[in-house]
Amino acid sequence: MNEITTGTMRRLGDVLIDAERVNPIQLEHALDVSKSRGTRLGETLIELGFIEEDELASALAERLEIELVDLSMADALDPESIRLVPEELALTHRVVVIGVENTDGATQLLLAMSDPTDQLVLQKIKNVSGFAVRPSVATESQINAALDSAYKELPRPLDEVTAELRRDTERELERTHIPSTQRPGERDKSAPAVRYIESLLYAALQRHASDIHVEPREFTTNVRFRIDGQLRNMPAPPPGYRDEVIARLKLLAELDVAEHRKPQSGSLSIRFAGRSVDSRVSTMPGVTGEKVVVRLLDRSLTRLRLDTLGFEEESVARMRNLIHAPHGIFLLCGPTGCGKTTTMYSFLRELDRHASNIVTVEDPVEYHLPGIHQINVKPNIGLDYAECLRTLLRQDPDVLILGEVRDLETLQVAVRASLTGHPVFSTLHTNTAISSVTRMANMGLEHYLIAATLNAALSQQLIRRVCPHCGQKRTPGKNERADLKRFFGREVDFDIAVTKGCDACDYTGYLGRVAVEELFVVDDDIRPMISDHANDAQLGEVARKSGMKLLIDHAFEKLRDGTTTVEEVLSLGFHQIERDE
Repeated sequence: MNEITTGTMRRLGDVLIDAERVNPIQLEHALDVSKSRGTRLGETLIELGFIEEDELASALAERLEIELVDLSMADALDPESIRLVPEELALTHRVVVIGVENTDGATQLLLAMSDPTDQLVLQKIKNVSGFAVRPSVATESQINAALDSAYKELPRPLDEVTAELRRDTERELERTHIPSTQRPGERDKSAPAVRYIESLLYAALQRHASDIHVEPREFTTNVRFRIDGQLRNMPAPPPGYRDEVIARLKLLAELDVAEHRKPQSGSLSIRFAGRSVDSRVSTMPGVTGEKVVVRLLDRSLTRLRLDTLGFEEESVARMRNLIHAPHGIFLLCGPTGCGKTTTMYSFLRELDRHASNIVTVEDPVEYHLPGIHQINVKPNIGLDYAECLRTLLRQDPDVLILGEVRDLETLQVAVRASLTGHPVFSTLHTNTAISSVTRMANMGLEHYLIAATLNAALSQQLIRRVCPHCGQKRTPGKNERADLKRFFGREVDFDIAVTKGCDACDYTGYLGRVAVEELFVVDDDIRPMISDHANDAQLGEVARKSGMKLLIDHAFEKLRDGTTTVEEVLSLGFHQIERDE
């Protein structure tokens, strides 16, 4: 890295130190990493977890007294202006032209940059364009998305590609009666399969799908996306392309394309429109062919803060206190797909990963996190959760995070870690937070050990959020209010949200999901009750008197403020919850 660029990086670092966003030790470490990797300083600071992307942008804007622009807004980009800077220069230095100003006969380019302190880049653009320049600051991810949109050819919409494949198939069927020298099976379908898969993956990212299901039927293929927890049908390839599409996915995931008899698993990375997403690919042979499921792992989920997940402010404040407890077990509970992993990563963001030895044991490691030692369990060689924990206790850990407590042996080692002064975070499959006590006891752990080590259990579920573009409200009728009162145990004296459907939400009426939680804190009143084998109802009664809110309480608040609908609240299933009249 040349001397001028290093000096530019130093200026960026000085700005961030002056703004008290990083300290000198963090800056020196990031500079060393940037030099060794040849990466930009801002990118390195974010990757190391020293600063958040939005914090970096706002600090630069405030300190340099320049504008902070939001490139996610549709009117922020001018398609004609953006190409006033040569493509190679814009892509190399990650600069976006967002407009042109003419003042007193002088033309000035308005630039969006993640590092507006880089005077060398500003001078280059000025020399090449012949115009004066005025920098503003934007986040790196927004700049990447804008550049991809401006300069890269994105895949065509999925329905267009599917229709084209069907037309190609029909034309080939019409020609089947014409004698041909081409041998059967020689049709080149690889290019259509490539186009379809590219469009399929791009559509999944656009719609924020968590999973892609490619399901072979006897004569057709069913393609579905899981969006906001629900499976939705998508345009499927014509029957003649089924095997080629599945083979293409296996090829991208570096699986054995010729193996159809046993399950396989692999991974692939996807990058479109500035978003980079890793994915896990799993195949399963069936009677009608191999089913493929692609699990999309959005790295942006690892950067979510605890206060952005939709939890109540009071719950967030209590969680933060519990996260920083010097020892004890904190359990995350709930069914598969309820967002436990995302919440766990938000917990990690609350911890000082640079002054602590934080270790995670996962099966498998889904997201790679800077500053944290992550371990994949390998049961086939005896490296299970319990064995990892036993070894880690001899490695001077400060914080231990387990992907899941699956058996008594793992639970006992976690308890031992807690008793020796370590905070332990893990997940447990229970529907409510309070039932985690019963679950631990049923696994074989003595009640006095549960009372001594369990600090808290957080149960959460996800409910769909009403689309802000088309959502409406209505006043419930008299009979409906009476039914709702019996269900919630309180008056529903407000208008309730109802869905309509529009282009923005794909005519489902919902857009995104929000968490509802139940935080069970084991305090001095609860601990002796656990030791005395109190049941869930008894624990819940005392906990509620201390201020605990159940899942249904938080769901009611989401209904009151119009975040969700009655149907979504009912879908959570509260048939076992006791309500106070």
